[in-house]
Amino acid sequence: MSAKLPSRTTVGTVLTVVGALFIGYVGVSYLLAPQSMAPNFGLPSWPHGEGVGFLAVKGVRDVVSGLVILTVALAGNRRVLGWVTLAIALTPIGDMFIVLLSGGAPAIAFGVHGATAAAVILAGSLLLSGPRPQPSTPSAAPQIPATNS
Repeated sequence: MSAKLPSRTTVGTVLTVVGALFIGYVGVSYLLAPQSMAPNFGLPSWPHGEGVGFLAVKGVRDVVSGLVILTVALAGNRRVLGWVTLAIALTPIGDMFIVLLSGGAPAIAFGVHGATAAAVILAGSLLLSGPRPQPSTPSAAPQIPATNS
């Protein structure tokens, strides 16, 4: 008896949910311990003192991104989840360019943000690779007999 491999859409769904949980965790970490998380982003410097509030912006953004993905996943529409996942991939792509254009570490730009974008794009693509759902055909409307009044 051979083992059945999971479908592409199942793999895409698992990757998407795991990614959503992970980015939610990163967001919470930025909210609870911003100074310990900031160096991992890859920028050459990060806000200190009163500017630390900007790190909370990243934390909230990441928590909300994870919640959006989980909400769409719970709704159960695989194609919508795929499109939302692909749209969310713009965030790590943007982060990668921010790090690169700010003189940050290219290894982190590509190794963290670029790799994250690639994984998110892969998950979204896998979700969209499955068969399209067929539109349901409306059943014939019941015929109401005409009455002569």
